[in-house]
Amino acid sequence: MDGSEPKRRKVRKGTQNCWECRRRKVRCIFAATEAVCENCRRRGTACLSQEYPDEPMPSAGSIPVETRLGRVEQLVERLYEELSRALTAAWPSQRDIDIICTLPVGLSAHLHGGICTPYSSSMRWDPPSPREMLKLPPPGSHPVLIARKLLVLGTFLQGVLPSAIQELTDLGSSYHDVMSHVVESAIRLVTTNEDLIRSVEGLECIMIEAEYQNYAGNLHRAWMAMRRATTVAQMMALHRGLNSPSLKILTQEMRAIFNPDQICFRLVEMDRYLSLMLGLPCTSLEARFASSESLKGCQPIDRMQRIHCTMADRILQRNENNLSETHDIDTLLQKAAAEMPPQWWLIPDLSASNMGGTEVLHETIRLMDQFSHYHLLIRLHLPYMLRSSPDHRYDHSKITAVNVSRETLARFVAFRTSNPAHFYCRGTDFLAFISTTVLCLAHLESRGRRQGLALNSNPGAVFSFLAHSRPSDRGIMERTLEIIESMARAGTDAIASKIARILRPLLAIEANAVSGTSYSINSSTGDEEELEYHGKLSNGGKGLHVHIPYFGTINFERGAISKSFPVGAGVAGVEDDDWDLQGVDVALFDSLFRGTTIPDAVEEEAWTQWAGNG
Repeated sequence: MDGSEPKRRKVRKGTQNCWECRRRKVRCIFAATEAVCENCRRRGTACLSQEYPDEPMPSAGSIPVETRLGRVEQLVERLYEELSRALTAAWPSQRDIDIICTLPVGLSAHLHGGICTPYSSSMRWDPPSPREMLKLPPPGSHPVLIARKLLVLGTFLQGVLPSAIQELTDLGSSYHDVMSHVVESAIRLVTTNEDLIRSVEGLECIMIEAEYQNYAGNLHRAWMAMRRATTVAQMMALHRGLNSPSLKILTQEMRAIFNPDQICFRLVEMDRYLSLMLGLPCTSLEARFASSESLKGCQPIDRMQRIHCTMADRILQRNENNLSETHDIDTLLQKAAAEMPPQWWLIPDLSASNMGGTEVLHETIRLMDQFSHYHLLIRLHLPYMLRSSPDHRYDHSKITAVNVSRETLARFVAFRTSNPAHFYCRGTDFLAFISTTVLCLAHLESRGRRQGLALNSNPGAVFSFLAHSRPSDRGIMERTLEIIESMARAGTDAIASKIARILRPLLAIEANAVSGTSYSINSSTGDEEELEYHGKLSNGGKGLHVHIPYFGTINFERGAISKSFPVGAGVAGVEDDDWDLQGVDVALFDSLFRGTTIPDAVEEEAWTQWAGNG
């Protein structure tokens, strides 16, 4: 008998724990094909069955320091190897990758290219092919580099057009499941692992994760990812503009393009945008990129983006009652717009058949910068939409908000018509929702003012000019709703379904107002059950509450007086047939016509209709 095998011991029937697990009083768990239990594999300890004599564990002092360090290094190396295997296992099969690589390059796959370099520089390069983009790093690569490829694949699939989804039916899983699996694997194994993300590439992975969540409409997850990224950047002292040799950079390619100010700018830019969208505090990361010295060396597009970032910060910090601050920000945004040539502000034609992939990418980036500019203007002036003053101090804000909302919806229609990807750039959907709400508010006020003209002869209504633009405004709002409803039709798009559920009754309220029904409108800033965009019907479906983060809740309630008679006509001269009694508000009815001789039949009908309207 070979003496190399130790003599077996008799153990009690059913005993399965190894000696190490017995000492630790934990249960042994074995994988199907493994001879080492999961606990010993994780700890790097010997997994010895109780069938064999227990080997006494040497004391720590009896093991040389070099041996102990070597064992630790081996254990660490083993754990990274296992992590790399787990990440690689999340990668689709080569057959699935071959199918995915036949698709046109998704726009979302390239928009993270400006994280480490300015867009003005990255736009000079031709984008890589899908085959180049979706190639795993060589074996033995750092787990962060594998995770980065998983995230890039996720953003690539985010931009898949519905017309191309049919080509993905032969995948082993649905393309949405593949997209979610690769991204969640990278997040679970790497971007939330503090030991792995302390490198520039690790920081980049978190920022791509945040962009992915933002494009998918998961704004709170994106905001929290940006907070993690900001913490990592501060630990590496990037906010001080440092680029020391000790800074951990995993690849030579990253070392060649690394720019700490550029990364901090992208961090602050995304953070400010998400804070505005959600009404949450912004980070305190220093903004060295916005100094006058830094702006001098920027290309116009990069300079405008940095000014936008600074203005977003001022909007978040400003006191809405300080109109001079609002006007100052407005003036600076006008100067930012003037950084670009006038024709740069035209709506990009993304459907042109003669444009190549690079040109479409550049035009999309231009469109996104336009959206950013108009978003800031809407946020700046939205708080004054429901305010009034005898000196017309809020008129400029109201008119600006209306004009900017039109510009936003025109671009939304152009963008979603040419790029209707369901899981990409959902921020544009939220902006379209805000813009539609602003236009509805303006037309409701315009309708109420025109009714006021008849009763009070007040010719100074700020929105009186909207009467002639109402048909075209209504048309683009209806087209916006059609696009969002088409996205919600499949039943898997929760964001589009939510927005559509708000916009349908909102547009119905606007249409009812034109037909003669009037509404009282007010805003409130109380605590809401939900922190994101939402709406709910009230008063048996006759009212609507619309919540917009950072602004508050807008309440539309049916039940104000609606009259239709010639401008300047006296109430006493109105005949019975001239009265339009829809949605009569009794209090307003009484205050307006107290002391006026009203036909008994008209008064009785008014009270009857009011009671019927609830």
